[in-house]
Formats: sequence, C-alpha cells, structure tokens
Amino acid sequence: MASDNEEEKKGGKLVSALIVFIIIIVWLVIFGVLVKFDVGGLGSEVLYPVIKDVPLINSILPEVEEDDVDVSSQYTSLAEARQKISELEKKLEAYESGNTADMDYITELENEIANLKVYKDNAEAFEQRVLEFDENVVFGERAPDIEEYMKYYEGISPDNASIIYERVLEQHRYSEKIKAQGETYGKMEPAAAAAILQEMTVGDLDLVVGILSEMSSSKSSAILAEMDVDAAAQITKKMTYVE
Repeated sequence: MASDNEEEKKGGKLVSALIVFIIIIVWLVIFGVLVKFDVGGLGSEVLYPVIKDVPLINSILPEVEEDDVDVSSQYTSLAEARQKISELEKKLEAYESGNTADMDYITELENEIANLKVYKDNAEAFEQRVLEFDENVVFGERAPDIEEYMKYYEGISPDNASIIYERVLEQHRYSEKIKAQGETYGKMEPAAAAAILQEMTVGDLDLVVGILSEMSSSKSSAILAEMDVDAAAQITKKMTYVE
C-alpha cells in the first residue's frame, strides 16, 4: 500500500513537471512569435541591438535593415561614437586603397560613417547647448555672487562642471589678487598711486578699474584727483558701468 502511494506521488511530480515544462515552451513560442513579428518594436528596437550577433538565438529576430536601426541606441557616449567613426574611416581608407575594392562594402561603410556623423553632430550640438546653459547660470548678468557657485557644481554635468569650475577658480583667484592690489595701492600716497595706475590705463583699463573699485570712495577719489582729466574720465565712466 505504501509503495502504491509512493508511485502515485512520483507520478504526480512527473505530471506537474511536464505541465510546467509545456507551459514554459508555450510562453517561449509566444515570445518568439512576438519577436519575429516585431510586435511593439520588441524585435527590431529592443532585442536587435542586444542579440543580433548571438548565433542561433538571433534567428528569432525579424528582418531588419541596418539603416533602420537607431544609431544613437548603439553608442553610450559621444566619445564612443567618435572612436567608431575614426575606426570606420581607417577601414574605408584601407579598403579603397586595396586592389580588390568591393563597392557594395565601401558604400555600406560610407553610409555607416554618414549616419554616425549625424549622431555625433547632434550630440555635440546638445552638449554645447547644455554647456551654454550651465555657463549662463553661473556667469550670467543676474547670476549670484561667484563664491555661491563653488557649491553648485555637484548638480551639473561632470564634464561641464570641470570646465566651468576651472573658470570659476580662475576668476576667484583673479578677484582675490585685485582685492590685494586695491589694499596695496590704497595705502600709498594718492599721487604715487595715480602715477602708476595712469600708466596702466593704456592697456589695462579694466584692471585699474578693478583695483580702484576695491578701495573706499575717499581713497579712490583722491587717486583719481591726481590723474589727468582724460584718464580720470575714462576710469570714472568705466567704474560707473561696472557698478
């Protein structure tokens, strides 16, 4: 009696396993049909870039023209696309210079390079727009004080952040130097400071304006009073617009 129960249990397990196996096969067939007939782009857009080079498995893929595949889906970065263009151009050059040039293959390479260049140009244009936006946020006329943005860069594109952050650091260092120069000239006799700064107005008017802007109005006006009229007028006008 016990042996009969054991046989029944074994038989039941085999039947269950067989049913599960059949269900899996049915779902695989359904999935294969969906892929083959490219329902919802499942074959051409989702699976094609992933398994197109896998033997046997790629047989379930629908017929897809290479030109119909979105080039941007094949590359994860602009640098990768540039590298691929360079590789294809070298391959094309080598093939064209060979004695057994296959015009169909050459045309295929030229088309792939052309498609890649369109993707590269679009990606570069987008990156430039993003960079310009980030620069306007930091360096625009209504942007907050530059020191506030030394905490901002974690939130923007890493590549843009490195470019803009270098500019911010450079500008910050320049501002610190101007401030130091303002303190130095502010401690000098007005006539001596005026003589030096007036010489600088010929090629470095912005620098002179920056130095005088770091002083109190009483010190800067005393220095301006020691300059000739034309130089003082240029500096005053420039300082007015800066402020």
